[in-house]
Amino acid sequence: MKRPLEPSAEARGRIVGITDGVFAIALTLIVLEIRVPSHETVHSESELLAAVLALAPRFLTYALSFLTLTIFWFGQQAQHSLIAKSDRRLATLNLCFLAFVALLPFSTDLLADFLEFRVAVLVYWLNLLMLGVTLFASWWYADRNGMLAEDVDTETRRTVYQRIVKAQILWAIGAAFCVVTPLLSIAFILLAQLVYAAALRGSLLRKIIG
Repeated sequence: MKRPLEPSAEARGRIVGITDGVFAIALTLIVLEIRVPSHETVHSESELLAAVLALAPRFLTYALSFLTLTIFWFGQQAQHSLIAKSDRRLATLNLCFLAFVALLPFSTDLLADFLEFRVAVLVYWLNLLMLGVTLFASWWYADRNGMLAEDVDTETRRTVYQRIVKAQILWAIGAAFCVVTPLLSIAFILLAQLVYAAALRGSLLRKIIG
């Protein structure tokens, strides 16, 4: 009889399933905060244009969080492809990661409403930090407890650690820029995410072509 904490491929499959669901919900929730202007407040072309322009902070934070979720989804999927089995402890670490994925719509909405406040930027960055910490912890636990696939070599293990750490360093630098101005901080984080997403896409293409 299989013990509850005994690693299994079935447990890994359940983690993959719930992960996709949580990410899908989070991606939906962040766009729901961009609301169409009320018809009662718009009576001309210029008023509609002004109302749409007023939504600029929400479009900005939507793009920011869409990239965040995309990067972490790809990262989580990459880990899942390298992990052969899971147990209850690894599942718990993954659920902690998903808890911070589910929290991202809140930190996104807070940032959109208080774009000029440093506290809003720091709350958003803390959300990113905890996503990275829990993702790192999940990979570390799987690596240390023999749950990786047999063909995962040392270089691949090290690459996964490095990608998580590098991303967190970039986001920490971006958060530090809020000392100057929150908008500079947001611009840096967005640029870092664009570069990181492009690099991730390039590596995936090379993997497919190769």
